[in-house]
Amino acid sequence: MVAMMRVKIIFILASALFFASCAKNLRCNLYVIDEMDKKNIYVPHKDANYIDSYLKKSKKWKMLARTAKGRLNHAKAYGFAKAGKTVIVSYNAGPGCNGHVAIVDGTKQMIWSPKFGASVPYASGSVRGRDPESLPLSRQFSADKEPAMNYFVYDNNN
Repeated sequence: MVAMMRVKIIFILASALFFASCAKNLRCNLYVIDEMDKKNIYVPHKDANYIDSYLKKSKKWKMLARTAKGRLNHAKAYGFAKAGKTVIVSYNAGPGCNGHVAIVDGTKQMIWSPKFGASVPYASGSVRGRDPESLPLSRQFSADKEPAMNYFVYDNNN
């Protein structure tokens, strides 16, 4: 009986830790949805992973190609944002965890990120439930997420 109770407690604690580690960016999707609604640009009113999946399939959003070395093309994303295009950067964490979405800010100069090993743009979004703010991309997303991240530019001609 005591052993069974210990197993239950360990399971509950492990589950809480797992979900706590996945639930860092619970407001990012709400911010992006609200900003896109203001621009009359549709994104689903769902979580970040769902938004990422939608962007990959939508004819209105174009995923930016990666560099020849397979890295995110930060300069191209920044260039589109600076030119007034709407650019979203997303990370899909997979089933059971929340991803993250943010809007690339073309009004601030790119900044060197030692963690990404590249100059990165600023991105506006909510991190860890805080109020949305424009931060260097490296403060919105950790560099280890780069393989599962993508930039998408809105194509209002489609």
